[in-house]
Amino acid sequence: MAKTFSILGDSISTFDGWNPLGFDVFYSDERLEITGVTHVEQTWWHLLIDHFGGSLLKNDSFSGSLVEGGFFPAGDSDARADAILGDEGEVPDAIVCFIGINGYGCAKMNADGHGSACPAELSAQAPVEKVLAELAAPGQIGRFKTAYASMLARLRARCPETEIWCVTLVPGRIAGHAKPRFAYDFRGVPFTEYNDAIRAAAHEAGAHVADAFACGMDYEAIEGTHPTARGMRQLAGMFAWSMEHETEIDATLGRGARELP
Repeated sequence: MAKTFSILGDSISTFDGWNPLGFDVFYSDERLEITGVTHVEQTWWHLLIDHFGGSLLKNDSFSGSLVEGGFFPAGDSDARADAILGDEGEVPDAIVCFIGINGYGCAKMNADGHGSACPAELSAQAPVEKVLAELAAPGQIGRFKTAYASMLARLRARCPETEIWCVTLVPGRIAGHAKPRFAYDFRGVPFTEYNDAIRAAAHEAGAHVADAFACGMDYEAIEGTHPTARGMRQLAGMFAWSMEHETEIDATLGRGARELP
């Protein structure tokens, strides 16, 4: 497995002091105690990199960011692609992309300027009045796949020999609840369609798919999205398992995934 890793993600992958200057970070201040993720060694990406005996080159994660947008801080932007490199322009051996949950079902509303991480160029063009979107705009999955593919193309242009791993999205479970309450059909868009789009974009780009969703598990999160310390271990376990079993994974095989210690 690769020696140096860079991470491309959203709030789930942020941690205080470990993201580029000016990037919005979720895991900081009181949220560290609330989630129980008080040390960087507890994050999913640190656990994953340790599992493979590697080291972090860059954590290119921005809280609230979408894949779509074309401008910073969207995953599909030149600024985010540049931020995947080391401070001296070093190219990572592997990039792990775990991004897309902020776009699930409501990306159009965010992209129109109403999201917390909307690109400034789009926010300035947005209507003054916010529009309550009860359903996702038509063609949402197609736009998401196009943006994801464009994001991968930007990464490949900067890192032509790097392994790129695209992680499928995983449902969260609110901490303390015995049963999941995840909305698998949100604003009229099935959750599985986002993962199908990620798989398709990755295959077309020649990238690897870490199909964590195929593990058939969820992860513990404080509100169903942001992982607790246990949830971080669960994500790391699913990601490591799916990376190690890429060629054989399917929806019936992944149930042996375990938390990393």
